[in-house]
Amino acid sequence: MMKETWLFVTSLTGMAVSAAVLILRIPSLFQAGERASFWGPGVLACLTVVFAVGALYWRPSPSGSDGGQPRA
Repeated sequence: MMKETWLFVTSLTGMAVSAAVLILRIPSLFQAGERASFWGPGVLACLTVVFAVGALYWRPSPSGSDGGQPRA
């Protein structure tokens, strides 16, 4: 139980940080004179999605759960 909570918190933190960096990198794609590199934002977008899926997978169940049954 405690391990899942730490994995959830780590995934949530990783998602927040990678999404924030992605948002900060987007304007550089539209600046004139800059060489556009889509690898950086693409990798950050994939990393954000991976952390989001991890946060959904390791989401702790509510305290009044019915024994870990999937939510509808």
